[in-house]
Amino acid sequence: MNREEVSRDIYDAFQKIKEKDYAAAETLLQDGLKKAEGGPDKTQAALFHSAMGVLFKLKGDYKAAWRYYEKAEKLMPEDPALKIIMAKLLIDQFAQYDTAVKKLKEVLKVAKGSGSFEHQAHATMAIAYLKKGDKKKAAEMMNKAMEEDFERITSAENLNFEVIETFLSRNFEVGRCQRYVEKALALARKRREEKPVQFLTKLLESFEVTVIQ
Repeated sequence: MNREEVSRDIYDAFQKIKEKDYAAAETLLQDGLKKAEGGPDKTQAALFHSAMGVLFKLKGDYKAAWRYYEKAEKLMPEDPALKIIMAKLLIDQFAQYDTAVKKLKEVLKVAKGSGSFEHQAHATMAIAYLKKGDKKKAAEMMNKAMEEDFERITSAENLNFEVIETFLSRNFEVGRCQRYVEKALALARKRREEKPVQFLTKLLESFEVTVIQ
């Protein structure tokens, strides 16, 4: 099975997922997985396992999603994006905050020097710590996520805004959240990204309205 076949099969499956034809998507992915597992390239099988994880997550079967992500990780142990996805699943669906933090620390090792992955790892750790109840560590990780004013992030669209939503939903570190948005807006303007600038300008205005009230 060559790369073009893998890409086409996964693309077709995601098109079915987009149409909410989950049964057809699963059939495509299962067929592709069988072919990939018989080949020499473990990465191909990992991609199908990961896609199955996405499918079952959307279907609400989080345990099945986790099993597929685990299989993908065993085949691609150095993939930071997969580890972040798994950490978010641990936080959002299983409330396993310590395990999620451990997974995110692995991201910092395998993706050392990558501004985007380090940012995502720290921001997601901030969420995990806050949900766990460790506010001090949550604030610390938020600061690390903002290091160097996002200078090593290629696009404002790559920033993690779930951390802002989580903090604000608990009325925690509102001032820090505002600084986060200000820095994000500065980055979007520097990168000349129109849509992020519009989004972040409105988000920043919401902080100002809150202060006035």
